Amino acid sequence: MTRLLLCSILALGLVACGGKDAGEPVAANEPAAGEPAPAVDSAAAPAPAPAEPAAAAPLDGETVDEEVASVSPIAAAVAASTPAPSATLPAKWKQGTHFAALPAAQPVSVGPGEVEVTEIFWYGCGHCFTLEPRLAAWEKNGKPDYVKVVRMPVVWNEVTREDARLFYTLEALGKLDPLNLAVFRELHVNRKPLTIVTGNRVDTVATEKRVRDFLTANGVSAEDFGKAYRSFAVENKIRQAEALSRRYMADHTPMAVVQGKYMTDVSMAAGPDPFFELLGDLAARERAGR
Repeated sequence: MTRLLLCSILALGLVACGGKDAGEPVAANEPAAGEPAPAVDSAAAPAPAPAEPAAAAPLDGETVDEEVASVSPIAAAVAASTPAPSATLPAKWKQGTHFAALPAAQPVSVGPGEVEVTEIFWYGCGHCFTLEPRLAAWEKNGKPDYVKVVRMPVVWNEVTREDARLFYTLEALGKLDPLNLAVFRELHVNRKPLTIVTGNRVDTVATEKRVRDFLTANGVSAEDFGKAYRSFAVENKIRQAEALSRRYMADHTPMAVVQGKYMTDVSMAAGPDPFFELLGDLAARERAGR
């Protein structure tokens, strides 16, 4: 299991991705040791049962050590009684091995005839950095036209919450396309954290200054930054991401959820190429089954 080394100036001595609650001790968003862009593990990590997400944390990303969500018996019963799409997947894909059904389907933001594919990531996750260029290429040139890719920053604790704030600030400013990968590079190549932790807590003042300096150096005006960074729209998106992190049972990054129903990751799919192929096949089944 990948563990991120802690930034020496932060010295938190905690698990790489932290726990789910804001009040728990937090880990700095510092990259793992070794290569700036570590290779994604291609070993499959089977799930224990076809009706629920894998209990064992996959080998392709960052993890938390505790369960991040629970589903009521009523919701589980509703999910179990929901008929599967009529279309079938290629025989090589096995539910419970290559992907898992969430106990209860979650709402999606796409229109009729579209299928939502949500990537759950964390800026501090080295495997997310490795996957991001391939995801961007698949989004532009590889995915079917009816697939809508949504990136969702995981929210487990203080550090991931502030990293999510940065993501949604970029989104509000219309700067995701040029700067999303630049944030990853700042952490994993330049090894400069953007979320500042002091005394085992996030220093929000220092973090805001650090993020402002980074964004203004990359062409964002200080005025535009100030309007977006703590805006109602950004705060609302963070709350939504925190709720979905629980509903998706997101206990590691990166992972993907198709149409609010099926979870998979690079490890379960047995490699990055099969991962994107599986996303396309699951999306095709969802569209055909409507």
